[in-house]
Amino acid sequence: MSTRGSPSSRFRELSKYINSLTNLLGVDFLAPKLEFNYRTWTTIFAIVNYTGFTVFTILNNGGDWKVGLKASLMTGGLFHGLGKFLTCLLKHQDMRRLVLYSQSIYEEYENRGDSYHRTLNSNVDRLLGIMKIIRNGYVFAFCLMELLPLAMLMYDGTRVTAMQYLIPGLPLENNYCYVVTYLIQTVTMLVQGVGFYSGDLFVFLGLTQILTFADMLQVKVKELNDALEQKAENRALVRVGASIEGAENQRLLLDVIKWHQLFTDYCRAINALYYELIATQVLSMALAMLLSFCINLSSFHMPSAIFFVVSAYSMSIYCILGTILEFGYDQVYDSICNVTWYELGGDQRKLFGFLLRESQYPHNIQILGVMSLSVRTALQIVKLIYSVSMMMMNRA
Repeated sequence: MSTRGSPSSRFRELSKYINSLTNLLGVDFLAPKLEFNYRTWTTIFAIVNYTGFTVFTILNNGGDWKVGLKASLMTGGLFHGLGKFLTCLLKHQDMRRLVLYSQSIYEEYENRGDSYHRTLNSNVDRLLGIMKIIRNGYVFAFCLMELLPLAMLMYDGTRVTAMQYLIPGLPLENNYCYVVTYLIQTVTMLVQGVGFYSGDLFVFLGLTQILTFADMLQVKVKELNDALEQKAENRALVRVGASIEGAENQRLLLDVIKWHQLFTDYCRAINALYYELIATQVLSMALAMLLSFCINLSSFHMPSAIFFVVSAYSMSIYCILGTILEFGYDQVYDSICNVTWYELGGDQRKLFGFLLRESQYPHNIQILGVMSLSVRTALQIVKLIYSVSMMMMNRA
């Protein structure tokens, strides 16, 4: 991806890059109509394959409930990936519409001055930085989970698998069966990794535009304040009782009000689009962390310990972004409060009062409508996981 060029071309290229990743799994979200192809069916087969083998391993645990618990370790990841895949299939048109809408905003405002151009470019840079963090985390986790079975096999001959399910008819004691199981799980993990990464990028592509619109509102408020300060300077230069034109101030104020309404509508649309997905993402990773923690309470289990870290990482990037978005909402409110309102006319102050009241009730990203997407929520979930784990250990 190019790091230079106009903001709209960079955003378009970024969208195409994310689309190329989802297209590997058979989902072309930029296409006017979603069509199933062999890649789509391959992804569906991988999901069904993993689900079937996991259920088989849980049911055939040889009377040892710990085996079933270990087999269910990655069910959180299954719900996580399934939520993203179903969202892409069922809400394809809404996702495409939001991307094209953001693209039109970039194309319209990049030519309105250096301030807008610089703001749009900085937000693309921010998204690229987030992408880099997510990519490095997933690549590290994938390599670690793939190399662990090989490392343990070479160290003391222990045969473990990266994913905790078994395939009927392929006992791990047999060399050929172990290799086949390892390769099948590698393919499943590749599909899972690409799905996690591309799904996160697409969600973050939409969420980070909230920050873009918040930054652009600051630019518009600055333009309004500059005009109001100019009005104050003009009043000091003219004789007492002379009229001062305020048509430009009226236009700029209406522009701020319209942009705030656009910002509010976009936040509402994003929340409606990714409401179920974000809840599934956070809660499924919390489930995976709970299972991993419970498994390691009885005895140390390396694969589950690694997956605990992966799950915590996957959940935390969403919660951290949620906290950043909360700062963005605060930024919007502070910008509106900093308007030089006393330079406005009587009717303009009434309009500004409506804007000020509306800005006090931002549409925060919610988890199941009861918890905000934030680091504070992540800490509460971690405390709940610890409490449940201790309760289970005391009852064991």
